[in-house]
Amino acid sequence: MKKKNITMDDLAGMAKREFDEIHKKLGKLDTLEKNDQVILKRLEGVVYRTEFERLEIRVKELEDLLAINGKKS
Repeated sequence: MKKKNITMDDLAGMAKREFDEIHKKLGKLDTLEKNDQVILKRLEGVVYRTEFERLEIRVKELEDLLAINGKKS
């Protein structure tokens, strides 16, 4: 393979393109973080399935305890 002489201007251009690419990617990350915050805000107060299932079991146990001879009040 033939060696190519790279000038300082070539190196500066390559570095600039890489920094521009990184800057563009970081801009997308900022947008994603903002979207994540919006999603988390919407999920505030949402009960997770496991919590709901545990609560459902506890309510069933209370219903069973309050039932007299199979009759619920």
